Amino acid sequence: MRELDYIIVGGGIAGCCLAFQLAMRGRKLLMFDVHTEAAASSVAAGVVNPITGKRLAKSWRSDVAHEFAKRFYSALEAELRVSFYHPRKILQLYKSGEERELWESRSRDSSYAPMIGESFEPNTFCGLNDALGSRIIERSAWVEPPVLMSAFSSYFLGRGMLVREFFDVSKLRITESSLRYGELNSKRIVFCEGWRAVYNPYFSWLPYRPAKGEILTIEGSFELPEHIIHRGNWLMKCSKNLFRTGSTWDRERLDGSPTESAREALLASLSNFFDCRREFSVRSHEAGVRPCTATTRPHLGAHPADARILSFNGFGSKGFALSPYFARAFVWHIEDSKALDAEADLNRHTKKFYRQKLPAFKDGMAL
Repeated sequence: MRELDYIIVGGGIAGCCLAFQLAMRGRKLLMFDVHTEAAASSVAAGVVNPITGKRLAKSWRSDVAHEFAKRFYSALEAELRVSFYHPRKILQLYKSGEERELWESRSRDSSYAPMIGESFEPNTFCGLNDALGSRIIERSAWVEPPVLMSAFSSYFLGRGMLVREFFDVSKLRITESSLRYGELNSKRIVFCEGWRAVYNPYFSWLPYRPAKGEILTIEGSFELPEHIIHRGNWLMKCSKNLFRTGSTWDRERLDGSPTESAREALLASLSNFFDCRREFSVRSHEAGVRPCTATTRPHLGAHPADARILSFNGFGSKGFALSPYFARAFVWHIEDSKALDAEADLNRHTKKFYRQKLPAFKDGMAL
């Protein structure tokens, strides 16, 4: 029997950040992860954006989480010996006079000042559709998901902390004294399985609203500023002549299959970025499902009936921006008994949504 402090289910960005923080404390852990269709972390854009949405609201907890992510990723690059974190400003191309006025209003708000940079007159950027002007968003960045996730996998595999196996929750055996899974005996189990939490018998009662997103990688000879360009969708240079653009939102078809309708929509949206036609070809078309929640806040904390069964999940489209900060906070909570962020604590949903007990048991076997 292998004795563990933690079983971690799910090796996306949330699970990896949490596992890394626990490993730094010397905890014995094993993470279960197998590449599954629609896994969001493998196809995510990795954009860290402090201002989002039509109302240009500050991204939730960006004041603290984004700066922590910058420090965390910079240190992680040295630990993993790879480069994946790139501070990169966002260039917002105005779509309308109303949007321009809203940005001007935000620029006069002192709470937004560190995030809003220089504004530009119309037609400043050759080749781009900036006829109404544009503005820089500061404190933004690009995390390269494939590079980071591959490096994380190598790190955990090399230390015997990762197995490429599907975790069958029906085989989890819970008694008053133990959490057993096959030949493993663990003090705690943390579910970080992304949108598939909707099928988890312990946490499916939480208010999830998963959303499928699709992204294109395109190749072309046109030039772009060294920024993440935003005008409705986003477009950014990844390497010479290679660019990524996205993304779509679909709450109906929750799978990892790219769709022709999304491809056409993304191709059509590319014309919004340029002042004339550009020639390019599609190199790849990817899809994933974001683990979004009804409240747009993550679901963190212990199961109402058993504090050994935990959730660290539900970061939606902001996993790469928020996971490092909240992984540390979560470790402080479970290891040092510090309070969780009240807006992220899943206990706030218990009274309204929780109508069940843990699965029944007989002779220590889950029924």
